[in-house]
Amino acid sequence: MRLFLVLAAVCTTSCARPAGLPPAQPTSMADTSAVRRQLQQRYEENRRALLAKDFGAIMALRTEDFHAVTPDSAIHDRAEMELSTRALLDGIDRWISLTFDIDSLEVAGDLARAVVRQHADRMARRSDGQVHHVETWVTQREIWRRAADGWKLYRVDSIRDQRRLIDGQPG
Repeated sequence: MRLFLVLAAVCTTSCARPAGLPPAQPTSMADTSAVRRQLQQRYEENRRALLAKDFGAIMALRTEDFHAVTPDSAIHDRAEMELSTRALLDGIDRWISLTFDIDSLEVAGDLARAVVRQHADRMARRSDGQVHHVETWVTQREIWRRAADGWKLYRVDSIRDQRRLIDGQPG
């Protein structure tokens, strides 16, 4: 289950503010709309990279200090997330569909906090060595940091509403 939580953070929320991040400052509607468009482009880049199983392109969209905080409060650093991403990609036989929907967005300076709903539908090898139909849903907060070359994913937390079906059965 813990691996599932970490993988949910890969693909690609409460209002609680993680320690060490500045409080949100009001941002104009125009600025937020522009950032939403920029992040939607990043999510599309991430989607294409996942569909292509392009590990380098996936990780290029993350900061060097990228990390995820799972519901058990465990922090998984970039190295752990790289291993999880490789494991996810290695297990996929083929993608059926993959979507990222920004539910809400809050922008404060060079940080953007997006509550994102993800749905991943794929044929994947499971622990029994067989390929199964695996479908997952998750809602999580993704914090992006503005960099010189565009927005980069910095942190994933507040993971919730997880659901997984394996061959149509809860798994």
